Amino acid sequence: MSLFMVMLLSMSVTFAQSSYYEVQEKTLDSEFVEGKYPVVNADNILVKSRINRQITKIINDFNQNVQQENDIGRDLTGFIGYEIKANSDKIFSVIINCSTMYKGAAHPNTYAYGLSFDEQGNLIQFSQVINIDKQSGKNIYTIDNLNKEIDFHKDVTAFPQEFYLDENMDLHVLFQRYEITPYAVGLVDVILKK
Repeated sequence: MSLFMVMLLSMSVTFAQSSYYEVQEKTLDSEFVEGKYPVVNADNILVKSRINRQITKIINDFNQNVQQENDIGRDLTGFIGYEIKANSDKIFSVIINCSTMYKGAAHPNTYAYGLSFDEQGNLIQFSQVINIDKQSGKNIYTIDNLNKEIDFHKDVTAFPQEFYLDENMDLHVLFQRYEITPYAVGLVDVILKK
């Protein structure tokens, strides 16, 4: 099983083709959680701090939650990994994958967090992306357009919580495992191009 998790983690650690920010890989090896996550190095200390604060908050919260589960007697192991999706002067986007595996479970349960940061290191909110789209008059980011892209039998009635912007500033919405497909399909990344 640990070989499977190592393969899962190694597949989830990827780098964007262009690199505006230097990204270092940090290893977490606590009592119950292991894996790697990115640490961004930027000339502007405020930008660096803003980006890294959001990433480490997810990692620390996940580590704490796994610790608490083990403290109450659940035999749970956690794994983290990441994928850098954009690394330019306009946008830095990353997916943080947090997986948990109960002893004897058939497969891990993984949640993917999508994070996108502007050139000032501010975390971009989904409402900002939608408002810019509405103000431009393009109205690309609609539920109707999302349903056209996923083309499933059952219509989606709301945008998922997680998303990121790529280097072209196109919106990618992330459907978690089981959300609209069977677990084996994995994370569903749907792009809505401008």
